[in-house]
Amino acid sequence: MNGRLSLESLRYADAVASAGSFSAAARRFEVTQPALSSSIAKLEEYLGGRLFLRNPRGTSPTAFGNTVLPRIHQVIVDLDRVETEAASFASQGHGTIRIGASPQIEKALITRVREAIYGPGAYIPDRGIDHGVTHRSHGRDTTMLESELDQLEEYLQIGVLDMIIVPALGLLPAYSHRLLNSDYLVFVDPDADPDAAPGELDPVSVRELADHQLILSRNGCGITRTVEALMEEAGLSVRHSEIEVANCSTLLSWVDRDMGSVLLPERNVTTGMPTRRIIRDDGTYAEMFNEMIWDPGSQDAVYLDAISRKLAAEKPTG
Repeated sequence: MNGRLSLESLRYADAVASAGSFSAAARRFEVTQPALSSSIAKLEEYLGGRLFLRNPRGTSPTAFGNTVLPRIHQVIVDLDRVETEAASFASQGHGTIRIGASPQIEKALITRVREAIYGPGAYIPDRGIDHGVTHRSHGRDTTMLESELDQLEEYLQIGVLDMIIVPALGLLPAYSHRLLNSDYLVFVDPDADPDAAPGELDPVSVRELADHQLILSRNGCGITRTVEALMEEAGLSVRHSEIEVANCSTLLSWVDRDMGSVLLPERNVTTGMPTRRIIRDDGTYAEMFNEMIWDPGSQDAVYLDAISRKLAAEKPTG
């Protein structure tokens, strides 16, 4: 290999591969096209092969480029992560963590999140778990927003929120995710024995559930998407009630009105209201999983990852 390898030339080559042209890559970096082309030519000289072919339809990788460019891209990803983590550690212990949660997330989980950030035993980046100090000792605080899934996704993407806690439904695949807990999805049965303990009544099968008209939420709180996925898995369709509520927080008010059946996470059902768990054909119970999602490119990414690990490792009491 001849010459010298530069980070600039690696970034330029990765941009050309992504944009499909030298001119578009030059505009992205606000440099002239000759300057970008010269830098890539030096990289090709160093590597010992041409990376790109130019043709009337644009730029395409050579066979050599198809082998080398994915590795260059991974180098750029790793470099960006180094910069992000360095910025995160440099700014640790300062600022407010902005958290969004969907309405069906139980309050106990939100309490655990707050305690992990600034309560007794809180996580402090440079010391791990802090024992017996208040949030004032390390400058973290939180703001909380409860909203429906669609708005939470949007707010995370535009930077209004630092992390969201929502049902695990495969949202935002490019973001970082960590499962925090799970809960049984249950069929609220007002005609059953009100003294029965959770899980004591006979379960309802997915196929039996398909015979019921279900009252579901128009806006996302996870239940509607979970039920649709459950039915699709069994090759069945959801029977919708003529009632469609605006959000999941009002679902309980429709129990025992003979307008349709209500499904909820077991923890969200009022004490004394009988429920039946939902069983699949393979004998497993339907569950709703909750997860924490954050942008891996944010300056708090390392901190949020550590918080999520702490929460996932904890075993809730009660």
